[in-house]
Amino acid sequence: MVLAAYLLMLLSQQTGSGSALPNLRTIRPQLEAEYRQIEQGFRHDNPNPWIQRLALEFQLTMFNGEKQSRQWAVDYVLNNAKNFHVQKLSMRIEQLEAKDGDIIAVVKQQSVRTFTDEKGQKHRLDVGALQRETWELSSEGWRLKGVQEWKLLYLRKQ
Repeated sequence: MVLAAYLLMLLSQQTGSGSALPNLRTIRPQLEAEYRQIEQGFRHDNPNPWIQRLALEFQLTMFNGEKQSRQWAVDYVLNNAKNFHVQKLSMRIEQLEAKDGDIIAVVKQQSVRTFTDEKGQKHRLDVGALQRETWELSSEGWRLKGVQEWKLLYLRKQ
């Protein structure tokens, strides 16, 4: 009994940085709610729910390792919203970990999008990928600090 109480006390103590240890079981449903709102926006060709969650220091790391700024990422998704229609989108947390005060989510993203090429022909693009997404809890709520494109699972164009 004393050992169990001691272990609980140790688990509830603060880390050396002065912040409480994160409870990933509590954080997961919060981030799942964030992703549902982001999905809803993209399904309506509206990237604003995603943009509104970006931290000022947001950075996108592409598959090739190239890093892009927040402004570049915003311009990119706004342009895509004009040119691609999202038919299906799912963003599912595969794994969560706490690291250096941030929450790292490995997210499986699957989408079906349509677009019209320069010849006026419609195409369908199916994409599946894993991304590492870094979140922080600010006074304004959850903010996305970074996205690292990690693994391309599939890419099909029809």
